[in-house]
Amino acid sequence: MRLVCLTLLLAMCPLASANASLVITGAFDGGLPGGEPKVVELYALNDVADLSIYGVGAANNGGGTDGVELVLSGAATAGDYLYIVEDDGQGALGVGFASYFGFTPTHIFDGSFSGGGAASINGDDAIELFQDNTGAFAGAETVIDVFGDINTDGTGTAWDYLDGWAYRNDTTGPDGSTFNIANWSFSGTNVTDGTTSNADVTPPFPIGTFTATVAAVPEPSSLVLTMLGVVGVCRLRRRSN
Repeated sequence: MRLVCLTLLLAMCPLASANASLVITGAFDGGLPGGEPKVVELYALNDVADLSIYGVGAANNGGGTDGVELVLSGAATAGDYLYIVEDDGQGALGVGFASYFGFTPTHIFDGSFSGGGAASINGDDAIELFQDNTGAFAGAETVIDVFGDINTDGTGTAWDYLDGWAYRNDTTGPDGSTFNIANWSFSGTNVTDGTTSNADVTPPFPIGTFTATVAAVPEPSSLVLTMLGVVGVCRLRRRSN
């Protein structure tokens, strides 16, 4: 019985270090002046009571990780899309985004240089999603998902999205710190050149369409309760024996 209980707990332990409640689902390099809007799309696999345990960073030009450049805030519900945006050249945050895509997102974060640079991407840049359950982001954070190779300039690679986009395939990810290009689809380069809206892009950026049908891993609080339940069951069975 002890062996069965230990096996169950060990099998669940990796989930505690990376509960994977968010995933990177899109990267977009726009057609407005300055290559705007630049967009990183995230998707909430689970309800997230406190988004401040998640951070995003753009790893530019193959120079390796730039670490956390933007810490998220607020809360999200499973199925929500979150947008990290650089469109400051078009006015206030979200103005260029709304003009280009035709809606204002519920969850929008400033990813411009002045806002940390997490969306300052040019088609050859990788993106990292970090998690730190303490919210400190003092060096103990974990990379729970990545788009692109942080150590490679994406120009001319299979994941090059210059003046274009990349979008995660349904039901895939998150991928941890290892980029899996098979989980992504690409527009090709230069498809947003001269465009003023997503409707002008061929093919258009499939914004807000990612679907996750595989059961996601629970938040740390529910994981702890589940583990305590396993321990309780094991104790009861031991006593009954």
